[in-house]
Amino acid sequence: MSELKAELDSVLREVEAGETVTIMSEGRPVAEFAPAMPERSEAMKKLIAEGRVTPGRRPLPRNPPPPIETDGSASELILAEREEDR
Repeated sequence: MSELKAELDSVLREVEAGETVTIMSEGRPVAEFAPAMPERSEAMKKLIAEGRVTPGRRPLPRNPPPPIETDGSASELILAEREEDR
């Protein structure tokens, strides 16, 4: 706790920059400081109210999955898939 108090400014700067900071106690994670969710814009609130947008139920993963290795570009793959459907 004393280390956290001493480093609080630094920890808050990391969180403000978008990082999630895990607080450890005796080698175990006990808490996380994460960026606050930004307020939804008025336009987004309107789309949700109209039922045109469904808000997410959980946050996106912090570490997205690695890219899939392919032999071509995404555009080439899409065009090839369209040709197969014809």
